[in-house]
Amino acid sequence: MGNGIILGRFMPPHEGHVALVRTATYLVDRLTIVLACAKSDPIPAGIRQSWMESLFPKASVVLHCTDEPLPTDSPAWAGIIRQLHPEPIHRVIGSEDYLVPLAKALSAQHFILDPMWMAFPANSADIRHAPYAHWFSLPSYVRPWFQKRLTLVGPESTGKSYMADLLARKFGGPYVPEYGRPYEHYRSPGDYRPEELHYIVDGHVAHRKTLSMKAGPVLFEDTDPLLTAVWAEMLLGKSLPSLEARIELPEHYLLLDANTPWAEDPLRYYAKQEMRAKFFAKIEAKLKAHGASYTLIHGSFAEREAQAIAVVEDMLKTPKGQSNAP
Repeated sequence: MGNGIILGRFMPPHEGHVALVRTATYLVDRLTIVLACAKSDPIPAGIRQSWMESLFPKASVVLHCTDEPLPTDSPAWAGIIRQLHPEPIHRVIGSEDYLVPLAKALSAQHFILDPMWMAFPANSADIRHAPYAHWFSLPSYVRPWFQKRLTLVGPESTGKSYMADLLARKFGGPYVPEYGRPYEHYRSPGDYRPEELHYIVDGHVAHRKTLSMKAGPVLFEDTDPLLTAVWAEMLLGKSLPSLEARIELPEHYLLLDANTPWAEDPLRYYAKQEMRAKFFAKIEAKLKAHGASYTLIHGSFAEREAQAIAVVEDMLKTPKGQSNAP
């Protein structure tokens, strides 16, 4: 079957592209994906290349990037492709009719697969414009680029885990659970050491990166490194600059106030209301110090639920990168 070429911009790649490339692997022995990119592209070439390499590890992904407008004629593209792929090309694969003259210019056979996009009616431009309306057309590796994060923070026993689960069930999950709880359950007794707070952040961030690829348009997160930095102040009596440096702000926070009944739990530390109030004040101060966008969640549980749902609905009105903070 020989060597095959697929040419595209993949901005972003979608399930139609995935089907195209997978089908191409049955038509060739060695597949090269030529990723075309221009300086003005809204999604950087390096990001798209990493997506394609992750999605198709057996294919070779090569870039053609230019500060000028990309060519529109087949002979020009044939010359570019020959430079990128000096070995003989036997098959040119895609879904659009420009491949016919391109294959002819490369002395190769064309394979135009699903030209009407009937199997996967997706379009990259439509996805960029309204990613949440086309969420299930996005492969898992691509979703975090378009995804917003909503992180729940607050003192102990304020319903963070319950609220994260509720929101994930309503709007699409999974949510990112707090890593500090399982860490606390299995750690050796005694005072906390600074490095332990870093272990908690390591576990949390790794979990978040994995679950973000399976979650919906909003990734719900129960605590994050910012809250762990506040825990450091509470447990150690001082801030940890090395931990502060690891804070990556989400699009928005829900700050749950401390005016909730205390639920007894052997893994919890600060049951007294004055300590819960102190914890809350430290969290809010940390949010303000980092310029974080947040909404205070308070009142009865029904009121808290309604407030949280309203924030999510507002976040879903605009794609990531556009302002819509409450």
